[in-house]
Amino acid sequence: MYRSMRVAHRWVGLINALFLLLIAATGFLLATKNRVDWIRPMEREGQKVESMAEVVSIDKALNSAYAVGLAELKTVKDIDRVDYRPKRNVFKILSKEGYHEVQVCGKTGEVLHVAKRVDQFTEDLHDMSFFGDSAHDFLLPLIGLSLFLLALSGIVIFFVPIVRRIQHQRKNPKPAAKTS
Repeated sequence: MYRSMRVAHRWVGLINALFLLLIAATGFLLATKNRVDWIRPMEREGQKVESMAEVVSIDKALNSAYAVGLAELKTVKDIDRVDYRPKRNVFKILSKEGYHEVQVCGKTGEVLHVAKRVDQFTEDLHDMSFFGDSAHDFLLPLIGLSLFLLALSGIVIFFVPIVRRIQHQRKNPKPAAKTS
């Protein structure tokens, strides 16, 4: 049984290593996304407002985003989400497809910046949803379970030789050294 456990551990470990490489690389990118502009576009600054009454309507912000002419952002059905950041007075409109972000000034409604959101793509890779809902719902938990079993089998593989060595030493103690 010990030998078959080692073989299973080796193959499960090799397969999981591929997923771990993907998860580690995307995790690094997600951890550094706030510092690197090409991963997630830096938030631009909209014009200051004295009260929320000066902020343009969401409808005006969306129309400005549609006017950019992105193929992936033409109607409300194409929108993943709309974020409003009051500190910088900017709307961030994100497309469902193509990972585009359009930043719109909250006071004037003019487009401040258009860019791709690499962090959204990276997050989809990281949680396996890029490969489909079934990969996210079934493959990711399966990877987690196999990593747990890999850790358990690794502990067994590590300690079995130690325990055997101790048992062997107890059965066959070394004779005391003779002094002449």
